[in-house]
Amino acid sequence: MRMLLAAATLAALAPAAGAEDWIAVCYGRDAQYTQTIGGEGYFHVGNGDRTYDTQKLLQSFHDGNRVCGTADTRAPRASSGISEVCADKANKTVSVMFLSETGKRITPENATLYCQARISVL
Repeated sequence: MRMLLAAATLAALAPAAGAEDWIAVCYGRDAQYTQTIGGEGYFHVGNGDRTYDTQKLLQSFHDGNRVCGTADTRAPRASSGISEVCADKANKTVSVMFLSETGKRITPENATLYCQARISVL
């Protein structure tokens, strides 16, 4: 009975079939981008005083090699002004896009390189 209960508990904790989690940890910067494919993501940036500025994101792009998340309009806006974050598995980089003064969206190809990163897909 205990084995059955343990198996049921593990099954309930396992992610949905096919769901991928991308985790990008920056080298040389206190920052991390996590993104669940088809769901939410978060970009955490250290403030230098053991606190973090966090922006909640919603996946906006995924092609198997790069994933991007756009700031969730229902969540509080981070003070950094970042509107979109992308992780590129092939180039091992994290890029960011800031709110444009003209209101136009900047494409991922024109994003600002934020850091070199270790990117894991789980």
